[in-house]
Amino acid sequence: MNTSSSPPHSQTPNFQALTAQAELYYAQGQLSEAIACCRQSLNLQPNWASTYVTLANIIQAQGKISEAINLYYRAIELNPDLSQAHVNLGSMFFRQGKLDEAIACYRKAIQLRPDMAVAYWNLAKVWEQAGKLDEAIASKEKALKLNANLGGVEVNLNQGYKLAEEGKLDEAIDSWQRAITLNPNLAEAYSQIGIIFRRQGRFSEAIKYLKKAIEVRPNYATAHQHLCGILRDGNNYAVARQVVSNYYQQCGEIDPIMTGIYLISTYQVSGLNEIAKDRFFDLEAKLKEDMTIVKKVVDLKALYGNFLFSVPYLRDDIQANSDLYKSVSKVYRQFVLKSQNNHFSTPVNFDNKHPLKIGFISNHFNRHSVGWCSLDIIRELAKLNTEIYLYPTERLKVDDQTQKFSQAVTKLYVPKKYPHGSVDVREIITEIQQDKIDILIDLDSLSLPINTEILHHKPAPVCMSWLGFDAPYISENNYFLCDLHTHPQDRDKYYMEKLVRMPNSFVATSGFQRVETNRANLRKSQRIGLDQIVYLCLAPGRKFNRDLAKAQIAILKQVPNSILIHKALGDIEVFQAAYHQACKAEGVSIHRIKFIERFPTEEEHRSIYSLADIMLDSYPYNGGTHTLEALWFNLPVVTLAGEQFLSRMGYSFLQSLDIKLGVAWSWNEYINWGVKLGQNPHLRQEFVDKLVNSQDSENLAPLWNPKKFAQDMYNTIGKL
Repeated sequence: MNTSSSPPHSQTPNFQALTAQAELYYAQGQLSEAIACCRQSLNLQPNWASTYVTLANIIQAQGKISEAINLYYRAIELNPDLSQAHVNLGSMFFRQGKLDEAIACYRKAIQLRPDMAVAYWNLAKVWEQAGKLDEAIASKEKALKLNANLGGVEVNLNQGYKLAEEGKLDEAIDSWQRAITLNPNLAEAYSQIGIIFRRQGRFSEAIKYLKKAIEVRPNYATAHQHLCGILRDGNNYAVARQVVSNYYQQCGEIDPIMTGIYLISTYQVSGLNEIAKDRFFDLEAKLKEDMTIVKKVVDLKALYGNFLFSVPYLRDDIQANSDLYKSVSKVYRQFVLKSQNNHFSTPVNFDNKHPLKIGFISNHFNRHSVGWCSLDIIRELAKLNTEIYLYPTERLKVDDQTQKFSQAVTKLYVPKKYPHGSVDVREIITEIQQDKIDILIDLDSLSLPINTEILHHKPAPVCMSWLGFDAPYISENNYFLCDLHTHPQDRDKYYMEKLVRMPNSFVATSGFQRVETNRANLRKSQRIGLDQIVYLCLAPGRKFNRDLAKAQIAILKQVPNSILIHKALGDIEVFQAAYHQACKAEGVSIHRIKFIERFPTEEEHRSIYSLADIMLDSYPYNGGTHTLEALWFNLPVVTLAGEQFLSRMGYSFLQSLDIKLGVAWSWNEYINWGVKLGQNPHLRQEFVDKLVNSQDSENLAPLWNPKKFAQDMYNTIGKL
């Protein structure tokens, strides 16, 4: 018996020509003629396996599946290595719903021909039918790698989305690259690759792909947004403003919400808050007039996570801000959070028999303001009758501070899935519930919307926000941890969450480390005289404004031989222009303003406090970590206190130190305090002495006592 796919030399080749003719008829839909040719071919050569495959293909097209299966089996009997017969037989079993048999056939075909793209493609369909989506995606990806044309542009594009959803980002990029090969003008593919590169920190590559997406489709809003975001966050301020202006020109009419938000944030980080404020008021007026103009989920997410984040930097009006927070968060909860189909079990109330399990969600268990201000407290909490669990809510940038967190707690969870490069909310919630957390504390509020999404699902009996921002306005059943100085008794009506007030301050730290320097040498290196009064401003672009610059220059005018050092993240040309204008108006030399570049590490940065005599705090958003650092290093601070939480941080810190000096309630008072502390060395020394005494171990101020804070916090939250 001849089982090869080649005829013996003694046979006439007409049977091959007849089989080829049959395939031609089959392709043209002339099935009867095709069958006749196959029969003639088999009469001439009854052991030619390929003819049986062709005949089976034609028969199955007539709906005769069982007969086709017998013919494929006959082909395999004659030639067991004929991969096409195994593939086609698998397809017959798939049509009959016999998935195991189909899988076995496709695997055999792949074993015979590992480069057989169609076998992987068909196997993917079986896996999908069987509900094994991971296997389906892997098989389809293999098929498309072997033959990008197999599914066409749309299939490669969609395959990329599926792979990204699974967190398989490199494979997703490969799929989108194949789609681009098939269609070089595919803006979606360029944009998606750029977005993934951005989330991987590969910014140069991301910019290249995002620019290409915009070149292909000039009004492609998503690509504009991510390009603006990279340049804004990468401190390339002038270029960022050009890019966001182009975004507004191209998409302002079709995308008014997002263009407005990106204009605000880009001008804010530059330090152009007056322009940002005008844009803010424009967008707020539109929302007040008709909130239904917000039609897309992506717009709602941006309004909540980005637009509301900008508010306290631009306006200190607790009633107006509260109204805006409530109106936006209401729509956000209704159309974003409640529309999600994630169903989780309701947590049971904890009992007092086991240690209190406290979970923290944040992306800042590292060298970040939230990390610096929370570590000491978390360490002290861990020494009480507790178990502490940390859950990063973005891909964590691990550093030496992360190691300290990890060593202090019961568990620092590392997420396993990163769909589209982000943490999977469902994974974090499931982990929190499996750990049976009693109290879940969010450290970032709406500055990290994934945290508020977790809070919305209430994975623990008690959920609370604290430290990193104002309350998230997510649930009346949740809590916000604060103090009586930041949130006086009449403030509850402005919030959705229940306010829980700590007895002294909303934060505490055991201090900060710095590179020790000699004050005289440091001043000499900066060409500053030992007898000069040095004011320090650390307000970054978001916290900088012309009112602040005017007040600081007004202080310099009244304090001879004084200078101002400005060291912060933002557009240096914007800072210089604002100070130049203020100096010109007051008749003060611009040379009395000195700009210092940022240092590589926080420890090096903190040496700046030994250079200065007085720190001038920002308003309407006070300094947080910077003000704490200044006070710890015994530097007097002038702070302007307002209505909202974030404009009362400096006031709270000084109150917890029992210091009444330096607190202003208007710009005039701010200027007066700056002048008095600059002109009066005795008053300045009194301030310094109070700061020194606050660190006395025998009478340690609450602000420097994280052990006391942790015990107070434990007692307070334990009652909830």
